Amino acid sequence: MHNVVSGGSIRFASGVLLAALIVSGAALAAKGGNGGGKGNGGGGGGGGTASAARIEGAGDSIMRGYNASCTRNTGLFDFLCYGGGDQAQNSFLDGSSTSVLSIVDRYLTIDPAATGGKSASQSGSEMTDPAKNNFATQANAIVAAATTPVQVVVELGSNDLCNRNSAAEFYTDAEWQAAVDAGLQTLVNGLPNGSTVLLSSVPRVQDLRAAGIAKQTSDSRVDCEAFWTTFDVCPIATADDSNYGALELRQKRYNEILMARAQVLNADAASTGVEVVAEYQGEFVSSVGTYRFSAREVNGGDCFHPSIEGQNKLSEMIWNNVFKNR
Repeated sequence: MHNVVSGGSIRFASGVLLAALIVSGAALAAKGGNGGGKGNGGGGGGGGTASAARIEGAGDSIMRGYNASCTRNTGLFDFLCYGGGDQAQNSFLDGSSTSVLSIVDRYLTIDPAATGGKSASQSGSEMTDPAKNNFATQANAIVAAATTPVQVVVELGSNDLCNRNSAAEFYTDAEWQAAVDAGLQTLVNGLPNGSTVLLSSVPRVQDLRAAGIAKQTSDSRVDCEAFWTTFDVCPIATADDSNYGALELRQKRYNEILMARAQVLNADAASTGVEVVAEYQGEFVSSVGTYRFSAREVNGGDCFHPSIEGQNKLSEMIWNNVFKNR
């Protein structure tokens, strides 16, 4: 859900990201047996035919499938997996791997011509910081490419927590809301009428240390603590448990702001032509923001990002919460 190994630090994915503009148009190869076109990180607003559904992603390393298939990190050749970083083919959004039942795969059962892409997403992105390919940057890229209505899945926020050195550096409510609003206003004002913005909640970064410890305890080929220390993986969450409470408060508050801003903007959907929906609906409703990832649902490479099983769980939750009944 977070930082990627690069330049001595881990860029958060989890969990919103973009330096490269979305490439418009290209028809995307189908995953075996799914019966339709499938995006692998490219494509513009229309995809396929003018009437086909198009799903675009704004996100971070979680959306990029970072290290998803890696199962261990202590062997001589394990670097060949975790050193590769992004695994776009294993993305919960539109991954082409047959190991992942992505959101686009699920959508294909409704619209066989549906396509998806995540070119706006990038590992290390934040919701907030413009220097880290933030939400506003990605939103501008998506709007520039969209020529027909699209459904935009936004998965950002983990890096906004992981990139802080202490709880005193967490973004305030006002800072977080301003970043959320900047991206949402760009999408609402710029997307074609009939588009939808779907806000995935910020995952529970505070639980990932415990999941990693459990993983290394059950597999001698995995040493999460050594990896976290060596590569500086979200130290505010993985170094020890001292920041657990502060992380929990901020993570919950960020999700409450996502829900509140979605409600405000969605109230104007009849006039703006763009619907805004938050996946988070409170602490007592199952969502990405309330789910506690298990040891099996984090990968064995960096012991932090979702494994293949975790990517499938993300797809399942987001689909059930914001797509299934639409």
